[in-house]
Amino acid sequence: MELRHLRYFEAVARHSHVTRASEELHIAQPALSKQISQLEQELDVALFNRVGRSVRLTEAGEALLPHARAILAQVEAARAEMAERVGLRRGRVAVGTTPTVGTRLLPRALAAFSQQYPGIDFRLHEAGVQTLVELLETGTADLVVVALPVDDPALTVAELFSEEMIVVTSTSHPLAGQATVALSDLRTERWVLTSEDYELRNATVAACERAGYTPHVVLEGGEIDMLLQLVAAGVGISLLPRLGVPRDDSLAVLPVSDQKLQRTLGLAWRDDRVAPPAARALRQFLAERLRIEAELLAHA
Repeated sequence: MELRHLRYFEAVARHSHVTRASEELHIAQPALSKQISQLEQELDVALFNRVGRSVRLTEAGEALLPHARAILAQVEAARAEMAERVGLRRGRVAVGTTPTVGTRLLPRALAAFSQQYPGIDFRLHEAGVQTLVELLETGTADLVVVALPVDDPALTVAELFSEEMIVVTSTSHPLAGQATVALSDLRTERWVLTSEDYELRNATVAACERAGYTPHVVLEGGEIDMLLQLVAAGVGISLLPRLGVPRDDSLAVLPVSDQKLQRTLGLAWRDDRVAPPAARALRQFLAERLRIEAELLAHA
């Protein structure tokens, strides 16, 4: 059994799909399938069952997976310790983030970090809280920026900052000229929301229900940038964090007057695993830099 076999096995198990695993590993699908077959032949047991285009772990595969992950984690810990000895001249760190932070704050922060450590490479994942937590669980991400609270005792969380949630409409909407708006007055409005994987959707529905109604959702599933275009076109209104709404002549921003709505963002990681030096350095850097970037954007 070779280390690459375990790495390939873990990737296929995590994705439940050979093609997606091959894309992540940057090897051809037939070559990956052959490596998995070699591992099964060596162990004399089937590790996967095919289900349509996907694969599922057999009982033997389920038993092997935690051992494979433990071995790979130990190998990464050894590499991290060796890398520590030569400083941060080289390295790679995987970051997960909510779309608004990924679009508005993270680019400048990563650029500043790269000036200090030009040899560090990044892998970026944009997703909702549930997916980001899963990325930490599988080791796909070293640290993530998420909306708090996060109900996972395995995670360590450092609070970053809080921001106001505001109603966004098109400038042609009848409400656009108001200074503020009450959510209780929006029961007849049409709403456009993110998918259920994003905490923004749940926050919007909960706020409307506190105001005494269930929002009439005419479209759901878009990313933030798409939602803003839909709002600007007059498809509906939305409730978004102020950070996610750029200055745009086609959009009207309305603070909420009858509820105090805000979201708090935090940096999360797992302390039960040895983080590579690059990940630890970036974690310390972002804990301060993202607060600064948020303040600069708020006063821009």
